[in-house]
Amino acid sequence: MFKVISVSARHHSNNFLQSIEMIAQSEVEAIILREKDLSEDEYFLLAKKVKEICDKYNKKLIIHSFIDVAKKLGIKNIQLPFSKFIAVDNLHKNFESIGTSVHSVEDAVLAEKSGADYIISGHIFTTDCKKGLAPRGVELLSKVCNAVNIPVYAIGGIDDNSVAELSNLNCNNFSGVCVMSALMKSDNPQELVQKVKDSYSMKTDRSKYLLYAVTDRHWLNGRTLEDEVEQALKGGVTLVQLREKNLDFEDFCREAEKIHSLCRRYHIPLIINDNVEVTKAVDAEGVHLGQGDMSISKAREILGNEKIIGATARTMELAVKAEKEGADYVGSGAVFGTSTKSDAVKMSFDTLMEICKSVKIPVTAIGGITKENISELKGTGISGVAVVSGIFAEKDIYNSTLELRKKIEEIVNGK
Repeated sequence: MFKVISVSARHHSNNFLQSIEMIAQSEVEAIILREKDLSEDEYFLLAKKVKEICDKYNKKLIIHSFIDVAKKLGIKNIQLPFSKFIAVDNLHKNFESIGTSVHSVEDAVLAEKSGADYIISGHIFTTDCKKGLAPRGVELLSKVCNAVNIPVYAIGGIDDNSVAELSNLNCNNFSGVCVMSALMKSDNPQELVQKVKDSYSMKTDRSKYLLYAVTDRHWLNGRTLEDEVEQALKGGVTLVQLREKNLDFEDFCREAEKIHSLCRRYHIPLIINDNVEVTKAVDAEGVHLGQGDMSISKAREILGNEKIIGATARTMELAVKAEKEGADYVGSGAVFGTSTKSDAVKMSFDTLMEICKSVKIPVTAIGGITKENISELKGTGISGVAVVSGIFAEKDIYNSTLELRKKIEEIVNGK
């Protein structure tokens, strides 16, 4: 599970203890009290107050550097600079959880051999806390994660935007991030912590692609698009794509804002089809690009790393190319005959399986998928399905979506 740890920096807060109390009420895993400029006596007095706050909200407190303070307060969690960690023996006699900071692969390996329970690696991104020092980057973090078997946390310049750049780490022991100045400066730490988690999980959680509803207003039949989308949301779709081929920019934005507001109520990401400008204007969670649309790299430049970018890929070569260019997922099809696109060419299941095996990013199957034929996709390796008429052409959108959700879960989970 991806965790967020708060690292204190009282100079970034006008009311430090109030900030700590707000942070303690958020979904942070722990608070590291890191106030290196204080004397031991000053640190003890501050730690005592912070401990009272953490105890009040049942939040884990980690003492930084001051071993004797931790012992006096009965705190069993300690975070030490690497040099101090290496110099002190038998730390586990007094502490249940011991962490240290590393700045190289060699330090990480030695820390694990010396008994560290976890390590913090940084600084990953540019940060005011390390002015003038070049960031060590995601590449170092990846190397550190692959060199050890203990949990690894990233630190340095972490916020709800930069965290998305960590989403492509393919390391089982990457456990989360440590956030310092962004949290200490925040007026709403609870919201920021959730945004950090959402920004990371939005790019890494494959379950987001289980049931991907793609809108089509051809089947409104007297209903509004918002009504139809809400029925699909209630039925269990995990992603919504707003597909509007005939609206001008202003009308598209107005429609997107309504659907986005609805999706947010259900905590489901909204993807805009083929239109980067609308995606940016309404701050949707992502965009899906067809073969003839804007390049993935240009879309990434405009939207930033935190947004989801999907791409259509009808061959293994196109899927590999999309992944290399930075796509977060690919949509492949048509796997069945479809009336949604008159020019759609049917894709064989063998091709779909080749695509799934050739890339690490999620693959969603699309094209003519209904509750009657979805089970035929079992064993192809897909992460989910994108459904148009199989949801929106149904009279009972809610129950059709429920059935599709149940069946795709069985397929993806191998039941």
